[in-house]
Amino acid sequence: MAWQWWDGFNSRFIGQWKREDESRILSIRQNNENKNVEVKISWIPDGGHNFPALYTECDENSLYFFHNDRFNRAEYILTLTNDDLLKCEFMQVGLTDEPFITNYERISHTPYDLEPPKPTVAFKDGAKIDILKEYAEYGDIISEVKFEYKFDERENMLDIIEKYNLDELVKGKSDVDTAIALMHWFCARYKHGNPPGGLAGNTTPQELMAFADKNDGRTNCRGLSLVLAQLIRAYNITAFHITCLPFEQPFDDCHVVVCVYCESLGKYIMLDPSNNLYLKNKNGEIIGVDEFRNIIINGGELHPNEDWFNNNWNAGISGNKDYPGYMSYCDYMAKNLIRIERYNVNAYGVDGGGKVILIPEKYMQNEAKNFDEGTQKNFITSREYFWQL
Repeated sequence: MAWQWWDGFNSRFIGQWKREDESRILSIRQNNENKNVEVKISWIPDGGHNFPALYTECDENSLYFFHNDRFNRAEYILTLTNDDLLKCEFMQVGLTDEPFITNYERISHTPYDLEPPKPTVAFKDGAKIDILKEYAEYGDIISEVKFEYKFDERENMLDIIEKYNLDELVKGKSDVDTAIALMHWFCARYKHGNPPGGLAGNTTPQELMAFADKNDGRTNCRGLSLVLAQLIRAYNITAFHITCLPFEQPFDDCHVVVCVYCESLGKYIMLDPSNNLYLKNKNGEIIGVDEFRNIIINGGELHPNEDWFNNNWNAGISGNKDYPGYMSYCDYMAKNLIRIERYNVNAYGVDGGGKVILIPEKYMQNEAKNFDEGTQKNFITSREYFWQL
């Protein structure tokens, strides 16, 4: 049970409130039985991100609460402007330098039921790394979905390529160095954040970048990865974004990164544009998502590029397992490497198609059976199939 302070609570907060950009709803109620104040946050329109605040504190005219773990904590301070309007100051660890100010308008004086619906897969208690180790092994179940690359990005992105002289940036570079140079260039201009509305309605690089430009150069991990993957494919290099998902469903956090197949290395590498990050193993070799997962499970050594954005994780990654940054990033990704999702169609402006979700064999035999029939058809357990070109 989270600590909660409710003395002096102003009952005018009670009800349902919609954010002015219509991206989420807050439901606030006073639970007289438990003697506390409860806040529930729901994302619109999917409602899948539907979870309670972890801590609530209030006084006569303001209400403070937060959710997420300590590395991604999202904090809210609500102040009553009048009976039908709340001012909200929002901060997220590692993502906002100053409060993001927005308003919530009342849509009802009655909060909806704060008892969460029965989850498809309930949250699993325990250390994230221990859960990943328990679900480490894959199987041999494959899919009929075939992966496709149209490589039509360059012809549709010449405006970006010419405006920023990207051909000169990558001239003479290998596939590895080209992908990394494009990530560094992109991350120098755009940073991770969660602006109102989530993503632009259109997922072309032009629209995603324009949307970020309107939001202080920030967009979420999906937006960053969509643009970077398309930039890399504009140079005829195989790249796609993957969504890294946790154990539970629904969930309140996931992560998206880019996978790049480098012919010069004969393998995939992982680029994380949210952190301007790539990783090397103990031999100094750049690694991909699958190897990263194995290293986390086995407690191996990892080294980042020196210019990664380590503000999200408090310190840099190091081979020293006690170093805060190493533990923070690996712990975060251990949570998000239970399920790994990709689409089969990789083309300009596309974020969809046939979905393939790689899950561990134990998850397939147990938790996967709780999903609807349509989703179950997307599940595979063969890492070889998932990581084919």
